[in-house]
Parts: sequence; C-alpha cells; structure tokens
Amino acid sequence: MARQTLPRRGIRLRRVEFPYLRDASGHHAPIVYLQVWSANRWLYLQAYVDSGAAWTIFHADVAQLLGLKPSARHRRYMALGNGSVIPVFLHRVRVRFAGAEFAIPVGFSDALKVGFNLLGRAGVFARFLMCFNDRARVLTAAPLGRVPR
Repeated sequence: MARQTLPRRGIRLRRVEFPYLRDASGHHAPIVYLQVWSANRWLYLQAYVDSGAAWTIFHADVAQLLGLKPSARHRRYMALGNGSVIPVFLHRVRVRFAGAEFAIPVGFSDALKVGFNLLGRAGVFARFLMCFNDRARVLTAAPLGRVPR
C-alpha cells in the first residue's frame, strides 16, 4: 500500500507510486487505496483507477458507511462503456489520495456489477498526471499543481 500522508504547509507534493494489486481474478490491476471522509473519521477503500471512466462510482454500501442517504435530487443516470445506463446517487466526497486531500463527485450505485469501486477522471485526473506502467505493474500519480476552474 502506498504511504498516504498529508503534506505540511510549504512542502511540495511528490509523485506517489502504487504497485498494482491483484483483482478477484488474480490479475494485476491499477487498484489503489484511498481514504474517504465519513461523518467523524477516515475510511480506507480500494478502487480501480479507470482512465476510461468519466466519473468515480462506488458501491451503494459505501454510501451507507459514509452516512449518505440516497434522494431523488441526487439521482442521475450514467452510461457505461458497454452502452448500458445505471442509476447513481451523486454526492461530493472528501478523499485523501496520493498525499493530497480534496473533494470529488462520486456516484453511488448498487447497479454497477463489476465487483470493485471505480476511481474515474472527474475531480482526480485534473490534479494528477497518471502514468500506468503495465510492464512494471505500477501506477504513478504526480501532482499537477493548481486545479483549473
């Protein structure tokens, strides 16, 4: 697991390397640990870093752990790569990833049947240069500095 600490003021963030982990099928994949803020503590989660996913999608059980309730005003529909559309409940969630803390939009759904959480581009890839090295089985996340609005 990559070391995940918050930088002190004035200290420049450095790139973080995440060795690929084995998925449920035993294949090496860019699965990382990140932390998400619940009402009173940080929880560790695993997520598959997916450069083809526009949004981060976590299983609905994670929303329950975070104390988030699904509501009609948060309901959206997202298209998957296979063309199917799933309902999600969109919330902004504080995360810690690669030594930085920030908020990202996360869709929560029990309709995503891939067996793992997905860490997508929205809110993440504008902050980090992500390098997938499948040969070395390492994902490198290098901070890009200020996030454009």
